[in-house]
Amino acid sequence: MRVGARTMLLYSAGSVGAGAFYAFNNFLLPLALKAVGAPDLITGLLSSTRSIEGVVIQPTVGAASDRIWLAPLGRRRPFIALCIPLSALFFLVASASTVALVPLAVTIVLFSIFFNVAIDPYNALLADITPIYQRSFLSGLSQGIQLLGQVGFLGIIAVTTQGTAVPPWTYWLVAALMLGTFAITVAGIDERRDLAARAEHVSLGDYLKTAARHGQALRYLGTLFVFFFGFSAVLPYFTLFFVQDIHLTDQVALALDALALLVTALSAIGFGKLADRFGTKTILAVGWAILVVAAVGGTVIQALPETVVVVLLAGVGNGAQTAVSWPLLTQLIDPDETGIFAGLKAAAESVAIPLSVFVAAELFLNPRALNLGYRGIFFMLAINMVIALVLLIAFVRVPDRPSERDAPLTA
Repeated sequence: MRVGARTMLLYSAGSVGAGAFYAFNNFLLPLALKAVGAPDLITGLLSSTRSIEGVVIQPTVGAASDRIWLAPLGRRRPFIALCIPLSALFFLVASASTVALVPLAVTIVLFSIFFNVAIDPYNALLADITPIYQRSFLSGLSQGIQLLGQVGFLGIIAVTTQGTAVPPWTYWLVAALMLGTFAITVAGIDERRDLAARAEHVSLGDYLKTAARHGQALRYLGTLFVFFFGFSAVLPYFTLFFVQDIHLTDQVALALDALALLVTALSAIGFGKLADRFGTKTILAVGWAILVVAAVGGTVIQALPETVVVVLLAGVGNGAQTAVSWPLLTQLIDPDETGIFAGLKAAAESVAIPLSVFVAAELFLNPRALNLGYRGIFFMLAINMVIALVLLIAFVRVPDRPSERDAPLTA
């Protein structure tokens, strides 16, 4: 059944809080960690929005969210309602732990774990409430709102901070935005009982075997692993690249971050609409191709004007992949398995992200290795993007006319 604008906006409200979390992790935490003397490897690992424990936690949470039903919330919203407040709590604890590396690192790990336990059921909820022909648009809309939230958050920081790039009150702001916006989604969205009922009547072993038979989905997850292995190496060092390699101030660097997010947001909304017409795979391939061009540009830029051009290209390419990467996966699976595949997607990220940060730090930022500085990471991005693009085109097959597969799982 077609979803109306009200439901889309209620769902997308949580994306504002998610945007504050991602903006803080990707752009402010590197500055905060550098201020307490964290080396590049630790900075990259702690600033990543996924961590290695997610390999186990996220698929487990995803599978659980497919199979439970806790009245009156349902199967996805209980995870959001419990874990977002816990994540917010540890943001408040982190605000009092900004003078030493170890206590700050511990609280970062804790607020990241609880956020990730909530965010994958939130993503799976999108597929539960929308038919396939609307998923790309809602994904683009919610991701666009999330990114606009990041722009607004960074704008506040850039205008109000003087001297201290990451003052303690910014942690409180993230916590407040997460609590307020996800509460709107939890209170406003109704879940479908029938989807959970089908998985409940199948043994866990048979359920997992059924999920494992989706070969195209597993191929796509492998392709995403290659993508994230390159893309994730850039994000923790994006702001530091502007400051140390292009020699911009912290405020200008944050303004460029905000510009990239703004372009990504607008592009995500537009590409989400286009994907419902031309197909998710086509739009994803276009986005990745644009990111290849941006990555090559990142290896040669020297001054602010050409940096702006690369930032604009990166925003357009990232907007396309942001809008369609999850809807494409939902086209390759059954509707009652979105939770576990959201978890498996997160697990792929949980391996790719810390591994890519480790390789980037040891290969490009280590004085005993290549020592190319933050610029060298763009070489890594370009190579991985080309490989991922070839794999997507050659090995991932998306149904031409996707439709909901409503047959129940068989025991």
